[in-house]
Amino acid sequence: MPRSVDFSVESPASVEQVLSAFADEHYWQARLAAFGGGTATLGSLTVEPDGTVAVEVRLSLLRDRLPKIVTQLRRGDLEMVRNERWSRIGGGRVRGQVNVAVPGAPLSVLGEALMAPEPTGSRLQYSTTVEVKVPLIGGKIESYIGGQVPEEITALQRFTSEWIAENS
Repeated sequence: MPRSVDFSVESPASVEQVLSAFADEHYWQARLAAFGGGTATLGSLTVEPDGTVAVEVRLSLLRDRLPKIVTQLRRGDLEMVRNERWSRIGGGRVRGQVNVAVPGAPLSVLGEALMAPEPTGSRLQYSTTVEVKVPLIGGKIESYIGGQVPEEITALQRFTSEWIAENS
C-alpha cells in the first residue's frame, strides 16, 4: 500500500527568488555537487516563456551505498531519474510536481508542492506518495523512503536559501 507524507517548510527566500534559482543552471550544478554524491548529472533544464521550469536529474545509486532493504529491489547499481516542474499559478504562488523513478525497479515517488509567499519569505507545502510494488518488503521500503523525504526536502530548501543569499 502506498505511503503518503505531508509536511511544510519555511524559507527566508521569496517565491520569486526560489523560482529564479530553479531556472539557473549554476544553481543546479551547485545543488548536484552538494547532494549528488558525485554521481548526479543534469539531464535537462528548460525554462518556458511563461517562466515554468522543467528539470531532469539523473543519479547513480551505487549498491554499496544503499540500505540493504533497498538493494532487495534489484541486483546491481540503480539509476534514479528525478523530474521536477515548477509553474506560476497566480497569487504569487508556484506549483511544483516532482516525479522520481528507478528504471527497472518497482518504485515510484510522486510529489506535489505548493510554494506560497509568507511575510518572512515563503512556505513550501509538500505532499509525496511512495509506492513500491514488491510483496512483503514493499511497505518497509515505502516507510524508509517516506521517512527520508521530509529531511531531504528541508535540506534542499536550506541549500536553496543559502545559494540565493550567496548569489544575489
